[in-house]
Amino acid sequence: MASLVVFDYDWSLINDNSDTFVFKVLQPELLDHLKQLTAAGVQWTAAIDQTLSRLSTSRAQLVETIAQVPVQPGMLEAVHHAHAQGADIMIVSDANTVFIESFLELHNLQHIVRPVYTNPAAFEGDVLHVRPYHSPPPGCPKCPVNMCKGAILRDIKAQKSYAKVVYIGDGGGDFCPTSELSRNDFALARADYELAKRLAAAPDLPVNVRSWSTGQDILALFQELL
Repeated sequence: MASLVVFDYDWSLINDNSDTFVFKVLQPELLDHLKQLTAAGVQWTAAIDQTLSRLSTSRAQLVETIAQVPVQPGMLEAVHHAHAQGADIMIVSDANTVFIESFLELHNLQHIVRPVYTNPAAFEGDVLHVRPYHSPPPGCPKCPVNMCKGAILRDIKAQKSYAKVVYIGDGGGDFCPTSELSRNDFALARADYELAKRLAAAPDLPVNVRSWSTGQDILALFQELL
């Protein structure tokens, strides 16, 4: 029976926030606009969609930039190791399809990491629009209104039985799916990030928790667990 490896994207598979990375590189002044929207109560995915509409770059330039978001040494080797061990590798992320697919294609991972569960995005001319993954909202108290990663993981597990699930994450949005894991599964939580703090405050969860800081850590953990 195969194992399942699930990666969060931002600050997990990659070593940055892909949503803000594109503005930081291409048009830094838009970060202030994004902050103003979120401070006014605009939901994050909607705020990203509105800010992307102000980006004065071509489609090709946006795709080329976001594909090159930084990744830690060892992380891509870890993905290839998991694939070599026969694991199913998926992404569950609050980023968007264009950002993630651009990254996967640059690194020739698009046939290894499948499927990708994230907010749908599409270009209208040179403007990238992002929509919520869940619409209407699932109403999960642990998750943002646009995406419940726990519900996604439940659906994945309902479609196929796995010997174990290894979930790699960092943020508060990763707590719900790790709450769905069993005593045979592993939550790899980035040290000193929100997921690690929440898991430390929930010692009754049956999942095995391991800490990581680098891509080399993930590679070593995969070599041990898969």
